[in-house]
Amino acid sequence: MLDILKIGIVIGIIFSFNACTKKLEPIQDTPKPTDTTLTMGDLIVPQDFNFETAKDVEVSFNGFKSTRGEEVKFSIYLYTEETTPEEITYEDEGGNTITETIEINDVHNNLVASLVSSDNNFSINLTIPQYYEFLYVVRNDMGVYTSQILPIENNKASFNGFKSINEDPVDVIYGVNGGGDVFTINPETGDFVIIDQYPSGQAGSYTCALDPISRVLYTIDKSTKDLLAYDIDNGTWEIRGYTGVGGPRLEYRKEDGLLYFSTGKKLKTINPANGETISTYTINGLHYTGWGDVAFDENGVLFLVTKSGLYRCDVGANNTYDATRISAENPPFNFTSMTFDSNGELWLGSNSGGSGQVIIMDQVTGGWEMRYEDFPAQINDLTFLPLDENQIQEVDSDNDGIIDFYDEYPNDGERAYDTYTPSIYGWGTYAFEDLWPYEGDYDFNDLVLNYRFTHVCNQDDLIVETYMAFNIKNIGGSFRNGFGIEIDMDENLIQSVTGSDLTAGIVTLNANGLEANQDKAVVILFDDAWATLSNTDSVNLVVSYNTPISMDDFGSLNPFIFINGDRGREVHLSNQAPTSLMNNDLFGTGDDDSNPANGRYYKTANHLPWGISIIHDFVFLTEKSAVILGYNRFDDWAESGGVDYVDWYKDQDGNRNNAYLEY
Repeated sequence: MLDILKIGIVIGIIFSFNACTKKLEPIQDTPKPTDTTLTMGDLIVPQDFNFETAKDVEVSFNGFKSTRGEEVKFSIYLYTEETTPEEITYEDEGGNTITETIEINDVHNNLVASLVSSDNNFSINLTIPQYYEFLYVVRNDMGVYTSQILPIENNKASFNGFKSINEDPVDVIYGVNGGGDVFTINPETGDFVIIDQYPSGQAGSYTCALDPISRVLYTIDKSTKDLLAYDIDNGTWEIRGYTGVGGPRLEYRKEDGLLYFSTGKKLKTINPANGETISTYTINGLHYTGWGDVAFDENGVLFLVTKSGLYRCDVGANNTYDATRISAENPPFNFTSMTFDSNGELWLGSNSGGSGQVIIMDQVTGGWEMRYEDFPAQINDLTFLPLDENQIQEVDSDNDGIIDFYDEYPNDGERAYDTYTPSIYGWGTYAFEDLWPYEGDYDFNDLVLNYRFTHVCNQDDLIVETYMAFNIKNIGGSFRNGFGIEIDMDENLIQSVTGSDLTAGIVTLNANGLEANQDKAVVILFDDAWATLSNTDSVNLVVSYNTPISMDDFGSLNPFIFINGDRGREVHLSNQAPTSLMNNDLFGTGDDDSNPANGRYYKTANHLPWGISIIHDFVFLTEKSAVILGYNRFDDWAESGGVDYVDWYKDQDGNRNNAYLEY
């Protein structure tokens, strides 16, 4: 494995489509537009500020050799405590219909790097948004998960030892909650790790059950009432069917391969393949029918817990179960979950405020003891997976040195895992003004492109291919603009580039798909945004390499547009140099204050840009409304040189003026 890995995360702006018309401007001797907004020109911007929203962070790992196998898998996420409100309607654990706003933290949508290492010490360099102050790292050591929330200080973050485990756990507790978290608890140490979150469109759950043979976690969404299946090894979700029920009790019985669902006094068996009910039972003898869970012990005896205590349920006549309370009346917990481990111990979950806790209970006497408490999230259901190391075999089907359990491409010896920019599900966007060298209206919507980049890496942490996915989000005028990216790398490393959409006859490509007559590697997405948009708003480039390259070899990205059919009239982000095909005579004309001799490019005399980038779903402005009108703290951010209000674009109190925004 490499000691140093580098991933460049390019930052962009996201706008929505808003077509308008604009008078075509000749390239030379064009008067300054009369409708130019001057408010932006009043800003006092530091000369060296380039309107960047990113920072470089070095993350180091020390002393993490696996005690269970040859390698360890690490997943790195951007982390913030900020949550997003979402209104849902569901049935609570007491059987009541509830409509409420819940707070969702989508940390697992912000995966930026996933890697497998056999080294004790290594590091990785990330370029991330300025406002992130923490990273979240999950360590997967042959199915035993540990995690840390890591503070970023002085652009460095260090992982200097996860909690050591003196005795390997026999089992792993899996759990879910109504906020959409999927987590594990190490029963030996109490380590609580959020390993995933519910897929888009699903709210969260009060139920989960685990098939230990197929290693599938079943759960029923509390709002949609869909039966979901989560593949533990692959980390993938599947909707199996509609159940019509929401919670709170669920169990899987491996003896018959069925799910057992309970609410109130009813118990149902459910087909895990499609969510359909097979049979229904009535439970007699319960003193309180809300909340709780069900679980089978190793002898097949059904236990049920509610707010009124723990019950043993014996099969009765005519599709009934007879419940006998074995615990004290009304225990001091509202139990939300229950499961047996492989040693026959009964574990129960409860919540105190916003924190989860787990209790051990004697199923004969009902005696209990608190085992762990003050978890960082609530617990709404628990289930156990016996940690049979023979189930996680060190099989390497494609012989690439990465076992199938870690390998994201288990049948492809050239590929092992992916890294993402800006994240696995996130989009970034590039956005430009196109009146250069004259000032525009600073609404930054003349050409707006969404992007996501994926590096496919092999077992040696080398890039095999790069996928560049783009969506045209907005064309704010009549100019027929093109778009490309200069990559700061040796073009001889690139075997081919495919996917360019060229219709205007103004771009010449080499045989390998790179633009001809360039000193660096330049890829062209399209040469006429309007022509491309008439067929599709999505364009995908695939960059293949002669031999796999290192992260260092794949240099920084320099996005640009070329205006209205003139290949030599390029517009780049602030202080980014042009490509070899730029008409350098245009520098210093109009409102442009570039000075190539001093390395100054694409700035006005007041240091304002023609392009800006950010990692967020940026709500764009109404036509001809400068960004300063819609975003109240943009001026503070710009005048402070990017120090203040680094999250000025986010939907937080006081940040936005909706009168100037197009939602």
